[in-house]
Amino acid sequence: MPGTGFFLLLFLLSFSSCGFSQGRTPGNSSVLGVPRRQAAQLLETGDVAFIRQAQLPSDFSRAVSRLKRLSGIDPAAAFYAGLLAPDMELLLFCAALESRSIPARREAVQKLIPLVMQTEEIQDVRNVYGFLRRRGLRRRADLRVLRSACLYRLGRYDEAAGNLPAEPTEEWGRALALFSAWKAPPFSTLEASPASMVQLAQEIVDYLFALPAGEARRWAYREALSLQGLFTSRELAILNARLTPGNHWAVLDSMDDEFLFILHRELLLDLGRAYLNIPGEREAGIKYFTDCNNFLEEHGFSFGELNFLDSGEQRDRRYLIFYYLGRLERARGNHDESSRYFWQALDFAPDALQSDACIWYILMNALAQDSSSAVTAVLNTMPRWSDTSYFNGFLDRLSRDLTAARQWPHLLEIFSRLEHMDTAASLSQYAWIIGRAAEEGFLETGRSRESFFRIAFEEPRGSFYYRAMAASRLRETLVPETNAGPSRSRRDRGNEEEMAFLLGFFECGAAHLAMPYVRPREEELSIPELRRIAQAFASSQRWQESLSLAGRYFRRQDFSASREDLYLFYPRPYRELIEQYARQAELEAHLLFALIRTESFFNAGAVSRSGAVGLAQLMPATAAEMADRIFRQGGPDYRGLGALELSDPHINVRIGSFYLRRLTELLENPLLALLAYNGGIGRVRRWVSQDRALADGGLPLDLFMETIEFHETREYGRLVLGAAAAYGYLYYGMSMTEAATGVFAD
Repeated sequence: MPGTGFFLLLFLLSFSSCGFSQGRTPGNSSVLGVPRRQAAQLLETGDVAFIRQAQLPSDFSRAVSRLKRLSGIDPAAAFYAGLLAPDMELLLFCAALESRSIPARREAVQKLIPLVMQTEEIQDVRNVYGFLRRRGLRRRADLRVLRSACLYRLGRYDEAAGNLPAEPTEEWGRALALFSAWKAPPFSTLEASPASMVQLAQEIVDYLFALPAGEARRWAYREALSLQGLFTSRELAILNARLTPGNHWAVLDSMDDEFLFILHRELLLDLGRAYLNIPGEREAGIKYFTDCNNFLEEHGFSFGELNFLDSGEQRDRRYLIFYYLGRLERARGNHDESSRYFWQALDFAPDALQSDACIWYILMNALAQDSSSAVTAVLNTMPRWSDTSYFNGFLDRLSRDLTAARQWPHLLEIFSRLEHMDTAASLSQYAWIIGRAAEEGFLETGRSRESFFRIAFEEPRGSFYYRAMAASRLRETLVPETNAGPSRSRRDRGNEEEMAFLLGFFECGAAHLAMPYVRPREEELSIPELRRIAQAFASSQRWQESLSLAGRYFRRQDFSASREDLYLFYPRPYRELIEQYARQAELEAHLLFALIRTESFFNAGAVSRSGAVGLAQLMPATAAEMADRIFRQGGPDYRGLGALELSDPHINVRIGSFYLRRLTELLENPLLALLAYNGGIGRVRRWVSQDRALADGGLPLDLFMETIEFHETREYGRLVLGAAAAYGYLYYGMSMTEAATGVFAD
């Protein structure tokens, strides 16, 4: 708990008129009165107390100038410190505006604009604007929107409007341009012509209704609602409804002008979501969209000679009307009627993504009837697929149904079509299943089973599990024998400043704040650059971010795995702990590593939506039962500590490994134990019983796993087994065959 001195400092920093304490200027060997090396070490640990305790001048601009000395640690240090010390963010982000780091300057602007627009302390605005003026920053183009934000908050609307580009494109710039114009002469004095006032009012309405959710929309809506005479009562109702995203009843209540919703795409989307999310209103939604369609077929989008929407916008609205009719009918279980609407929506789809979305729903509707109908629908629509990967989830669901029904010829038929399309993850899956069916004598293909395994193995975007299983059949390995190539290329040089900015988060104690700045840049960064960032996350023991980032660049088309990548993607944090409890529970260490990696990405504090906790993601009730059994078998009494500390890695891994061992003993098979760890022992026993009751006496366990009805459990099995193959091969001297197939043994 901060002391009274801390809160006094916040008060002093918030109001420049109260004054900062005077102090000596640090020499070249210090930063803010702390030796430079010590300051760098403090910042590296995220400890910014020395910044809060610095003696700063009373003048805001001079205080910012003093804080610029943080650049002696890192060019972007002031920006990172602003993230770490929100009580000083205005000062620190202003200091970052003069950083040598262009990305730091850019991000500081993006932080300062909403701070200026939303602060309740007008003195803060005066401080920022005064700093911009006194520091000679008035002419910098990248600060135009920030300067206008200050001018707007100071009531200098004509200056705010004049300072902006002619047609600002970013959300805040557009909002400031429109509202400044409305509040400045001639509009504020009613000297503008009625036609120009109507035009500007319409521009503001169009802008507001098109804004996505976020800080800019929240501010713009509140600002709009404070204006008098700008909006009609129904427009005000819509603005109020959209202030709280997801308030579906408010959206429906605000709809007293149906045509207004057709004119504005975002409003039509809101309306469609509202009807879908309120089951009792779905029939009303179908009536509304049907009436819209009938009206447009009769009248179109024109009034006399005036078209309200251009041809592209008209097609888009027709698409949305049919799309939501299809969604609503599907939600009501009317699959044939739903597909009819999606076929109509397909004719108006504005882009490839929306076209694929319509086809996906058509396929899911067919699958809801029976798998044979789904196969026919797949074969009929495949020529119209734009992105094959969009349908991976559906193809997985279909393969489950076809494998469970032993419809091997249908699987082969779909595989044969996939083989001649753009490569996709599903090709590896179908090739593996058909190869195994041929191997077991379930299917005659006219091709060698090895040819199917070869396709599964060589498909670069295939699941690691299927590729590893195919490798085991081919006596090959997925793990490259060499490490990654040079970490830099000519292409990377243009990203040097961006990389320095991103890696600075890790060098300045802000690793936990880095990912939101990494994500928007991933497409621009090369594989070696992304690898460096993933390694930085791993070095900071931020395993979840490291593995998530690596998983994303693994899926890029230009990715070719190196041994270094696999060590990064399958790390061994908590090694001594996991290996110790694996031995104690008589489990294979590579299997326990794979389970924990899949469950939590090694995040000891992870808590799932269902309440599972810690590294091994234990449900509290299950953990309590296992803790009781451990104690009765002579182990430590974890119960005596009060509530089980499942976020404690020692307790969590001990109980998790004990639980997996118990499931293995009860089900007499490691794979079934893994599936039960995720899906529950009762369900696994039922699934096994149902499979073995069929005429063929049940499938081999690897094919049985393909028939599990829960997608989560089915995918869980693949993820754990793929990871187990990697861990066994990389760290425990196992062949790919041993690592991939050992869990299937009875």
